[in-house]
This record gives sequence, C-alpha cells and structure tokens, in this order.
Amino acid sequence: MAGSLSAQDAEQLRAFEREGHNALAQGYSAFFAQVTALAIAPLLDAVRLAPGMRLLDVATGPGNLAAAASARGAQPVGVDLSSGMIDLARRRHPGIEFREADVEHLPFADGTFDAVVCSFGLGHFPYPDAAVAECLRTLKKGGRIACAWWAEPDRQRVQGLFREAAADVGVAPPAGVPAGHSSLRFCEPAELLRLLRDAGLADVAIEEHSGTHLVRSAQELWNCGLGGMVLAGAAIRAQDKATQDVVWAAFERRALAYKCENGLNVPIAFRIGSGRKPD
Repeated sequence: MAGSLSAQDAEQLRAFEREGHNALAQGYSAFFAQVTALAIAPLLDAVRLAPGMRLLDVATGPGNLAAAASARGAQPVGVDLSSGMIDLARRRHPGIEFREADVEHLPFADGTFDAVVCSFGLGHFPYPDAAVAECLRTLKKGGRIACAWWAEPDRQRVQGLFREAAADVGVAPPAGVPAGHSSLRFCEPAELLRLLRDAGLADVAIEEHSGTHLVRSAQELWNCGLGGMVLAGAAIRAQDKATQDVVWAAFERRALAYKCENGLNVPIAFRIGSGRKPD
C-alpha cells in the first residue's frame, strides 16, 4: 500500500527530509538525540536483542541506537537517508557499519537480519507501509521488528510546544512538506497497530512509554529545538525575525507551564509497536 502521496510528492518529502537532516545533523545530535535516546533500550528489548544477532537500525541518525546494540554484543548496521547523519554516525562510531540508503530500497538481501528497529522514522517516510514491507524483506523468518513513534502532541511536549506556538500565530505549514503527508498519523495507536498487522506480522503489541526531559530554560529549548528538529521547527525557521519573535512569545508562555527548580521539566511520551515475521 503506497499511501496518499503522488510519486512527485513523495520525492518532494524525501528531499525535504534529506536536506533538513543534512543541515541540522549536528544540532539534532546535540539536543534531540537525547530525547530519542529514551526509546533505545525499549526498542532493543522489544526485538529481544541478544549477542551475535544481526540488527538493522533504520533511520539511524547519529548512530546512538546502533552503538547501544553493539555494546550488547550484537552486529548492527545503520542506514539513513541523510548523508550528513551517516557521516556523523561514522565519525562517532567508527567500528560500526553505516550506509546511506532509502528505507524503501534497502541494499541488503532477503533475510539478512535477525531483527530490525526503527526509532522515530515512521512519520518521516512518504510510504510507511512500503517502508515496513521492505524492512520485513530483509528480516529472517521468525525475526522481530520494533518501531518507535511519538504519542499525541499534548503528551509529547517538545514538538507539541513548537507546533502549538506556530498555530497560535497562524504560521503556515513548511513549504517542503506535501499537503497529503501527516507526521501525526502514527500518534494514533490504532494506526500503528494497523500498519504492523497489515504488514502480516504476528504477535503484534503496542507499549506505552513516558518520561521527562530537563532543559535549563525556555530559551534553551527554543534554540535547541529550532537548531535540531527538522519537521517541528521548519515552519518557524522559514519566518522573518519579527514573526519568529511573536511565535517565541507564544512558545515561552506555553513552555513555562513546565517550570521547575532546575529549569523546565518537559513531558515526553512515545509508543513502541513490535511484531514477529511469521515462520
């Protein structure tokens, strides 16, 4: 199932994602990778990772999940659409294999891997159903796959604060994202379940996870978010300074709801969907 995007729209989204993550690779690694790291251990647990297993890490980013898998004795390979992310991952984790690749056209033979994980990639793919099918092609029979995606924006407050502040001011969605694409689709647990079940997986399960992320101030969260989040920050980055200042005021007002003694304690929530490729 390809989805609602035309081939032209799909290529537009890929270009947006590739260019955005190339440009923000360092900022993403410095800030947002600390947030996504909350899913590393649950993802590896969901595929029952054991020493010696071959693991494919899809949308590897700066390679932190692959590095954690290697530390558990597995043999990971990380892939990402962004050459900037792959360059960063190779520099930071020189003993691990990383490749630039599109999730819909993975450069591996059928049944290469014992397990596949995807940490917060689903909402960035033009055709998530095709992406999952391609991941399963590379997975051995009986192998497990696990995908993490964010909960609803009112529970996942890092991106939620940026989205809501932009909406308060009436900022238009980013020009590079096709109108038919929604990164919020898999915030609905029913959609995540449907994706995995329609792929033909057995033993499908959804796990809820939540936590908090501490930042020193609303200004730090604003600066780091705009410098490291491709989708959530794109619309704001495209504005002139006067408009950005108005969005900042709306953002700060909302962010201060999470003020604590040491700064801001921002709620984080995500889900992990997992399943087994039938024998």
